[in-house]
Amino acid sequence: MLCKNCGRELPISGKFCPFCGAPTEQTGVDDETTFFTPLSEDDSPIDTAAFDAAFTEEQRSAHASAGMPEKETAAPKAQPSRGETPPARRNASAAPNGPRTTYFEQPDRDNQPYKKPGAGKKAAIVVLVIVLIAAVIGGGVWFVLSRKPDENLTLAEKYMNRGKFSDALDAYKAAQTEAKDPTAMQLIIDQLGDYQDAQDYLDAGEYESALALLSRLQERITDKTSPLADAVEDMIAKAKSGQSDSKFASDLQQATSYIDDKKYDAAAGVLDSLSADDSLTSDQKSQVDKLRERLTEEQAAAKRQEENQQAQQQQKQTFVDQMDKLEESDGKITSAETIEAQLDATATSFEAWDTLLADMYTYLETVLSADAYASEEESYNAWVKERDAGAENAAKDAADETAGKLASASFKQSYTKTRCYKLLDLM
Repeated sequence: MLCKNCGRELPISGKFCPFCGAPTEQTGVDDETTFFTPLSEDDSPIDTAAFDAAFTEEQRSAHASAGMPEKETAAPKAQPSRGETPPARRNASAAPNGPRTTYFEQPDRDNQPYKKPGAGKKAAIVVLVIVLIAAVIGGGVWFVLSRKPDENLTLAEKYMNRGKFSDALDAYKAAQTEAKDPTAMQLIIDQLGDYQDAQDYLDAGEYESALALLSRLQERITDKTSPLADAVEDMIAKAKSGQSDSKFASDLQQATSYIDDKKYDAAAGVLDSLSADDSLTSDQKSQVDKLRERLTEEQAAAKRQEENQQAQQQQKQTFVDQMDKLEESDGKITSAETIEAQLDATATSFEAWDTLLADMYTYLETVLSADAYASEEESYNAWVKERDAGAENAAKDAADETAGKLASASFKQSYTKTRCYKLLDLM
């Protein structure tokens, strides 16, 4: 500590400078932070004669005890007048002339014993360290929290530029939870949500719902050059294409159903409408052409069948007319006058019915399938055996030969007539 008046090192305690005698004033509470300032001009100077005398006597005693010769007592220095700079202050770094006493000897700073800091200083250091640590931790937390929304927004923008709108939506939602103004992000979040809903509709094949949602979304996008605007436009094209494909598939299925139900005119109308659609792909046009070929074949087959049916009806009617004539002739058999005449008429009728039966089988061979006709022919052979056996049994029960012949002819004629009516139902 230095005197504010002369600039010399001062002892730790004291109210006066022992070198210049200037009164001093103590400020501070700690010994190591204490410094001395001269009194103001309004303070009266203190008489230091008594102090100097006591101090001189003390020096003599110290020299005597140490075996050193006594020094002449130096006259007290004159006090500098007010406003004059003391010589000591002008050269405060210069060492004083002559030996110093132990009391006023300049202490060696390197050999000073370690002095623990005071309690107040230690508390101040602890508080300062705690404040610094808290500031660092708080600053780190603030930095992390303040950077987190920015990182989410940065990720969201990157995802948007790359067309990863699902990831962008998640990033925007994460940023919104910590944003100071969550409503600022709600617009883009709603747009991305609608885009995902439209994608779900498209995947489910609900093209009308997807197109309606995409149309509204396209109107709400302000930046028509943004990646989202381009993605919406692409999805609209996909939805329209999907809708067209779905309609094509539905129309093609409807035409197929009409053909299966033999509604050829309705099927032809649907196929004509599909052929007139310029938006069809080459594969779709090929499908329409194949189905039209089937329709043509079905129509031709139906026409042939219709012609066959007409021919069958005509032939059937021909057989009916022949059977009616035979029935008319058979009505005359009972009116014959003799048994011989009745036998001749019955035999003639049997031959006519048997001829008609043969003609009917010949015709059935042309209209029935091979398997159906083979089955019918087998049945016919069995029937012939039954007819002949029945005729023989009928002849055995007759009274005479002529009656026996008439009974046999009548059985054959009746049995053959029944077979002809049965074959008529197959036509």
